[in-house]
Amino acid sequence: MHKDELIQLHQLLIYLRKYIEKKYNCSNNEFKEYDELNIYPHHIHRTKAEHIYAIFLLSSIIAKILSDNGKIPRSVSNLLRVSGEKIKKEIQRKRCKIKNINS
Repeated sequence: MHKDELIQLHQLLIYLRKYIEKKYNCSNNEFKEYDELNIYPHHIHRTKAEHIYAIFLLSSIIAKILSDNGKIPRSVSNLLRVSGEKIKKEIQRKRCKIKNINS
């Protein structure tokens, strides 16, 4: 996917988050990890990889809420979480590599 398409997907997930928060009376604690990430769709200066990680994190939280309410299998949430963690590690690896090059 192109970065602009990822940003559109990210925005769609934000709309879905708002809907789910209202429907299931979610607290801010459930989305705390995503909020602390501080990567939102309007942050176009962030890298494509960072948006991908934010998308996987947000979608895994949404999937967890839906699985807790019996709407989807828990395995969906787990797979999204694992995929997100792999992306996070790759981002961290690239940052370390850049630091080493600049040092």
